Amino acid sequence: MFSKDVVQKVKDLSLEKLKNMNFDVDQYLIEEATGEVQSLIDYKMIHQVCDNFHIDERENKIIFKTGDYLFGDYIVKNLKEAEYIILAIITLGDRIDKRVNDYFSESNYTKGMILDVIAGVFLEILTNNFWEEVRENAQKYGKEVTDIFYPGNKWDIKNQAVICKLVDSSKIGVNINHSFIITPQKTVSFVCGVGENVKRPVKESVCDDCEAKDCIYRNVPGESKYKVTVRFSSNTKVIEASEGENLFHILVRNGIRLNNFCGGSRICGQCKVILNEELDISDDEKYFLTDKEIKNNVRLACFVEIDRDLEVKVLSEEQKAKILTKENNLLSIESHPRIKTSTVDIRRPTLNDQGDYVKRIKEAVSGEIEIPLGLLSNLPEVLEENDYKVNITIRKNEIISIKKAASKQYNYGIALDIGTTTIAAYLYDLDEGKEVDVYSCLNPQRTFGADVITRITYSISNSQGLYQLHSALINKINEIVEEFCVKNSIDKSDIHEIVAVGNPTMIHFLLNVSSKNIAISPYVPTFTSKIEVKAKEIGININKEGYVITLPLISSYVGADTVAAVLANKIDQSQELCLLVDIGTNGEMVLGNKDNLIASSAAAGPAFEGAGITFGLNGAEGAIDHVDFSKRPFYTTIGNKKAKGICGSGIVDIISELLKYGIVDITGRFLSKEEVKNVPIDIAERITLYKDEPAFLIENGIYVTQKDIRQIQLAKGAILAGINIMIKEMGIDVNEIKKVFLAGGFGNYILPASAIAIGLLPKELQGKILQVGNSAGVGAIMALLSDKELERAIHLQSKISYIELSTHEDFQNEFVKGMYF
Repeated sequence: MFSKDVVQKVKDLSLEKLKNMNFDVDQYLIEEATGEVQSLIDYKMIHQVCDNFHIDERENKIIFKTGDYLFGDYIVKNLKEAEYIILAIITLGDRIDKRVNDYFSESNYTKGMILDVIAGVFLEILTNNFWEEVRENAQKYGKEVTDIFYPGNKWDIKNQAVICKLVDSSKIGVNINHSFIITPQKTVSFVCGVGENVKRPVKESVCDDCEAKDCIYRNVPGESKYKVTVRFSSNTKVIEASEGENLFHILVRNGIRLNNFCGGSRICGQCKVILNEELDISDDEKYFLTDKEIKNNVRLACFVEIDRDLEVKVLSEEQKAKILTKENNLLSIESHPRIKTSTVDIRRPTLNDQGDYVKRIKEAVSGEIEIPLGLLSNLPEVLEENDYKVNITIRKNEIISIKKAASKQYNYGIALDIGTTTIAAYLYDLDEGKEVDVYSCLNPQRTFGADVITRITYSISNSQGLYQLHSALINKINEIVEEFCVKNSIDKSDIHEIVAVGNPTMIHFLLNVSSKNIAISPYVPTFTSKIEVKAKEIGININKEGYVITLPLISSYVGADTVAAVLANKIDQSQELCLLVDIGTNGEMVLGNKDNLIASSAAAGPAFEGAGITFGLNGAEGAIDHVDFSKRPFYTTIGNKKAKGICGSGIVDIISELLKYGIVDITGRFLSKEEVKNVPIDIAERITLYKDEPAFLIENGIYVTQKDIRQIQLAKGAILAGINIMIKEMGIDVNEIKKVFLAGGFGNYILPASAIAIGLLPKELQGKILQVGNSAGVGAIMALLSDKELERAIHLQSKISYIELSTHEDFQNEFVKGMYF
């Protein structure tokens, strides 16, 4: 299929890229891997030549005769002179993906990475060859060809769906998911233009047109370097940046955390910075900024590309959030600890008794006990230094600590609830079963996106993405451990176990396991079972032989946190039918009792936590948290601070009030001032426009817009559809549900009456709602303190049936109905 010259070029380029990645590989390995890749390539290409289109420069759209359109000022600018537009997809097939994944699962990372790089080079060459063929044909007719343009670089990745539709990518086995990621992985979609007046700059590599300037696969020699001076908090940091690098990603890479919801995808408008000079600004960026901000050189970091030395002041660093850590139900369980510490006298060796030290230890603790290699290395010294009297800590059948005997035996564990937005940690004395301390913080992964899909996309599209997400979490956990130790005067070696819960994506990131297939149909996680690993294997600094346990998962979108919440509320032991609803950046629901349990998950998105809302905030000080038009002032803020934005409970309240006063109708449409009736004058006067769309002014330039209403409709429609489908699947009437457990931070702060008013929950559940706080944290604590509760959690995995809503025949109808108020 490939000539000797092409194959040699692949080898040379691959070797160069691998060297840039600090992979020291010999020529033989490259030869072998190149042959393997060639045998796996299932090359397919499909394209469409379009001459029937028109360009709407005002709307920045290229509109085809089908009504479909490509959008964005970048693509319009580059194709506006084209007479023909070519849309194309090239794939190498899925056999390479499978082989690379096999190598990674076997821990043969070097071989997997080499194959991945070589396949990427083949794909680049095939793409360039296609372009050269197009250009050769075009020049016969006096035409020129533009560059190749790929969605996802300077051009919105959503356009990838349009290309897939117009060329009918399914014909060559290429699919696209709801995050606009295409599979197989070694596939590209692109467009180019043909015409007499188009111009194409000379480029040496397709990497030239890509924004991922820090990509380890990158092959662009001689890039210009610039100095970016960043002021944040009370600090100043000077960063070297390459030409064309994105400022948002530069800041993130250097540990400067920006308040944002979208991971730099240019859709949330939160990552505000002040520049030392005026830069060009696009209409897309203008939408998120006021005229005053633009005049003062405020820009969004995600829109700024480095082409000069810059001075930057960060305006929107992450706010300290109000995070729920306390449970609303009493924690009462019988302790059955896995870990016990006791003081032991070890029989001394003599000339007449030369038995080995391990035998002496086993004899002293009376059992067949495993002793890890890490404890054997200095075992004689430890015993001798402590006169053969030591404290021995045993976990199940393994000794995990041998140290100096002390009057007080210290035995601690941590229960960890890793939410998409927040983290809550609980330090417990395992011997006494008592809480010692609590710590809460924002999840540092928020920098990479507000929701799991955005983060998974980041982990796929960035070469170091998975490691960055994993290490951000591990570093934060180690900070928590350090805080606990310093504050409570304990030693890290006395923390013997961590039980962690979270949604499936968070658990995958915690363990540094790829979660990419969670976001790709058929949505299969890498694992769902309980995982038990040494903490040191994933970089957590507790006792060197201590463990991390993650509770089991139910599916790709119902995780260990839901299992923990069921555990905490004892739904599996209830005679009555119960509904558990945990609404965060995803909505997880469990319906049932001791006889039958079903679960589902609705892609609510992060709107209920403030993301995607024009003036949305997380639960930080100054966030509007409750609204009541019958009072003056009609809103409250967290911490009673000056209003800065709206958090989830606030947006639900205000929509409830807008509906109650007839300012918004059941379809979600804002009514004009002239249409509303019997509304207090001071409220009616707040009906206005924001950026040319209907809106309601709250205070201090903070609005609720028509777009915000639609975001909440989409989110609540998905939740309500899920609940209704579960009720149908169980064959019950909604009135048979006796208790509704509203869990999580959002569930704790929202007013149940407002949730009912906007149709987030069925109206028949009025009066049955219990706000149960951080049930996931409670369940993690229960599994930490009791081995019986851990076994119960494991049993729950097989007891709970999962319904995939996206493929359910009733979902679309229920979702549409659920969007009405």
